[in-house]
Amino acid sequence: MERWKDLTREAEHGFGVVTRDQLSGVGLSSRTIDRWSAEGRLVPMAHGVFRLGGVPPSFEADVVAALRVFDGDTWGSHHTAARLLGLGVSGREHRIELTRPYGLSAKRSIARVHRSTHLPPHHLTTVAGIPITTASRTVFDLARTTGPTRLGRAVDAALLQRTATMGSLYRVLHDLGGRGRPGTRRMREVLDTRGLDHMPPESELEEVGMALLAGLGFTWQVEMSDAQGYIRRVDALHRAGGLVLELDGSQHDAPPQRALDLQGDRRLEALGLEVVRLRWVHVTRGSDATRTGLLRRLRSTAA
Repeated sequence: MERWKDLTREAEHGFGVVTRDQLSGVGLSSRTIDRWSAEGRLVPMAHGVFRLGGVPPSFEADVVAALRVFDGDTWGSHHTAARLLGLGVSGREHRIELTRPYGLSAKRSIARVHRSTHLPPHHLTTVAGIPITTASRTVFDLARTTGPTRLGRAVDAALLQRTATMGSLYRVLHDLGGRGRPGTRRMREVLDTRGLDHMPPESELEEVGMALLAGLGFTWQVEMSDAQGYIRRVDALHRAGGLVLELDGSQHDAPPQRALDLQGDRRLEALGLEVVRLRWVHVTRGSDATRTGLLRRLRSTAA
């Protein structure tokens, strides 16, 4: 009984997934396992893998079940790792994707199994106890089948979540790109377009704003301070034009936030900077007027 309690406690950390070998190890006969499966006390998930009855189904449990089919050296990867990492790239299929070292068995069960000749430790990590490829490796693996726009968004998502850096992304590109891997050219183009100092947009509003104002000389996501200390990180700064842009979503409508914004604006203005606040309508329906107006301001300053 004590061994069964130990197993159920262990299974709680593995999303309720157990193997036939684990069940046998706590004294359950093969006949008992089959009977419990028929009664719903165990829910079959893959060959020799079950979910404890009463534990709700989940994507994480499906991934763990697919991994348990193999004896180690297996990681969730591609669209599966992207979903666990929250990179915003989903595959057309809902099948679990795994990666194993080349030369090991790639038998399929509920998963699509990829094989790789190069899986160094810095390409591997865990999320919620589930072994997967890192965000940087995952983005590279997706480059073969993902268009540049969606791939760029996955890069930005990883950077915003701090699960990757431009350095780690370039490192994976260096590790694998020279090996003639498919997707190398697309990955390089997406990274080179951004550059090592790239700061990803933090919202859809900011993404649209960055596209609208491209080429005007703004630097995005700049930390600002004065003699009193830190002010805030502004969305965009045009140093030569003495202009700060803030792209405000609805969260800036709350009175406490408005007060903080006003306080920061006054400190920035004391530094000789003009603060311009743009809303969604300014960068969409009013985009032409917004760009024209900013160009006029910058030219008048330059003159």
